[in-house]
Amino acid sequence: MGIGFIAAIIMVLVTASPPVYGGAYSMEELADADYLSGRTTFQQRCSACHTLNEGGLGIVGPNLWRLFSRPAGAGEEYAFSDVLRQADFVWSPGRLASWLLDPPGFLPGNRMLIPEPVPEEDLAPLLSFMMVETGDATWPRPEITIAKPDPGTPLSERFPSFWNHLMTNTSRFRLVSDQGEFIFEAYFNEDGSVSANQATIRGFWHVDERDIFCYALYGLPYQPSEYVECFPVAAMAIPRFAPELWESAPAEGVVAFGGILPGRPQAQSSATSRDSVDE
Repeated sequence: MGIGFIAAIIMVLVTASPPVYGGAYSMEELADADYLSGRTTFQQRCSACHTLNEGGLGIVGPNLWRLFSRPAGAGEEYAFSDVLRQADFVWSPGRLASWLLDPPGFLPGNRMLIPEPVPEEDLAPLLSFMMVETGDATWPRPEITIAKPDPGTPLSERFPSFWNHLMTNTSRFRLVSDQGEFIFEAYFNEDGSVSANQATIRGFWHVDERDIFCYALYGLPYQPSEYVECFPVAAMAIPRFAPELWESAPAEGVVAFGGILPGRPQAQSSATSRDSVDE
């Protein structure tokens, strides 16, 4: 998710059990669900914040290995909120479905940045895929062949939705710390550079052989004055617009909120930064 998306929940009664999605799933239904469809949904909606494999690192949100057999907020490797640690339930497919359909309704006041609820028709494939990849499925991983795009093909052809979304719209950033709040807009350019609405801010971006999109920004009149973020290209495959779509922590005591605004100023439509990717 996840963009993704972060679990930070306000205080609820420990004895209160969150509502569970009414369309309960049988193990047979989940075992028969479309694994590839679930994989695509996870990549597009969750992978910017979460990993599924054993020993995987938390990104913005926690690693989800064995999610469906552990209590909410369990684990020392991620800084869960006190309230989530005190929540009196174990994650199940039904509870996760409720979370993904209506995060605020599942636990009122939570701040997980989910751009929109996961469509109901995508839930069973997503849950099935997650159960397989987190080691909680009672059925084997399907034997499938996943064709990868030719790495020599231009990014604009390999990932047209990602390319169009990033190259034609405005990225908005808001940094918050005890220094106060700092907001700026950035523009990702076709030559791999990043320009901004403030002259001192520049940067560059790159997609590696794993299809991970990374960008670096520097020259910020703030602390930190530079930082790097990475997430899967697939997380940008669904065009979404909101001032805040993801959250990160680029430095201790600093929270960065990123979002996408439709379009960009005409002057930025064809302009590129003077920096090159090799600098």
